[in-house]
Amino acid sequence: MTPRPNENSPVTPSPDEPLGNIVGEFATSPTEPNRRRGSAWRVMRNRDYALLFWGQLISAAGTQIQVVAVAWQVYELTKSPVALGIIGLVQAIPRLIFSLVGGVVADAYDRRRLLLAINGIMAVLSAILAITTARHVINVGIIYTIVLLGAVASSFEFPTRQAIIPTLVPREQMADALSISMVLMQLTFVVGSAAGGFIIAWVNLANTYWIDVATYFVVIGSIFIMTVPRVPAEKRAQAGVGALMDGMRFLRAHPIILAVLSLDFFATFFGSPRALLPVYSVSILHVGAAGLGILQASTSIGAVALAPLTGRIGRIPQQGLGVALAIVGWGICIVAFGFSTGPLLLSALFLAGAGAADMVSMVLRGLIVQMTTPDEFRGRISAVNAMFVIGGPMLGQFESGLVAGFASPVFSVVSGGIACIVATLAVVALAPGLLQVRVK
Repeated sequence: MTPRPNENSPVTPSPDEPLGNIVGEFATSPTEPNRRRGSAWRVMRNRDYALLFWGQLISAAGTQIQVVAVAWQVYELTKSPVALGIIGLVQAIPRLIFSLVGGVVADAYDRRRLLLAINGIMAVLSAILAITTARHVINVGIIYTIVLLGAVASSFEFPTRQAIIPTLVPREQMADALSISMVLMQLTFVVGSAAGGFIIAWVNLANTYWIDVATYFVVIGSIFIMTVPRVPAEKRAQAGVGALMDGMRFLRAHPIILAVLSLDFFATFFGSPRALLPVYSVSILHVGAAGLGILQASTSIGAVALAPLTGRIGRIPQQGLGVALAIVGWGICIVAFGFSTGPLLLSALFLAGAGAADMVSMVLRGLIVQMTTPDEFRGRISAVNAMFVIGGPMLGQFESGLVAGFASPVFSVVSGGIACIVATLAVVALAPGLLQVRVK
């Protein structure tokens, strides 16, 4: 059943309610005074949020190092852009299959214990990559299997972690928590991606994987000493199909959320060049493993560059319009990157522009989703979010690798950026009320 409205959660409209009324649900009164806010960093005074944040920050950097290592190792073994695209496919399939199950589990069980178990499993998987690489028995089949199992584990980790965050900070600090989390997580992508290429060159692939293993122990330690509020028993989901259907009914009653998530899905499905960055670094830009690390980090560098502005981004009055414009900007930058043939700095600049646009989209999209979802539904709605936000780029890696294999890497990237822009315009045409969305 959909939750009854209260002062701390948004009203859930009927599935048959007109779109215009739903937009009105989200709208902030134009006469509402702007409240003065302190530094966004005040959210770090919340002990448990800070523990989760710093632990996840270090773990995310290790994960990005592993991402670079896996892509480099697969390309070394195969020299095939299609093989690189398959990495995204084997990540996307379990995300699409298990994410909704992960969301139900996150709403039904102790979220803190779930995070401890999931991060332990992911550490073991990284250790297997390290051991098989060190013993020279690694092959593409082993890599794909570990990536597949890691994606299954992540299908449970992402909705669980996302559902925890709003319980650790006051509602009025949610915008600050989302903005700071996104900025500094992007910073880990910069450090992890850029360092990944250099670490491979300095300490070899096996030790690169061991570094990722070590970072998991940091986040496990942080979670272990956290205190996480539990969903009251009377509101906790019962694991099963009924809970899953309740989540789907809630999403159907909020078509604006679905439209926002669709925008991000199309942007990353058509417009993500990540799978082809090894090809660009070796065959087009001729910059090697170190150059690959720079390209991998460039989108995050662009995102981090907006760090001083995240507070203002979070206070943009028409968040729906901001999301749409940001994704169009992403598509334009991807097209420019696709045509670029060097120097490395210019190509990295285009990717940085795409990252800046993506940061705007992420902050505004996060506010719309988190601020309109009651706590007892956050696991399931975060799971749907994961299917769109994470499944999109993973399927996009397969799509871009496949197109590059049949046509060319340049055609794949350029056509993907154009398709991203067209898809955005189509979603806005189908849901024009999206452009008026505002949340308190």
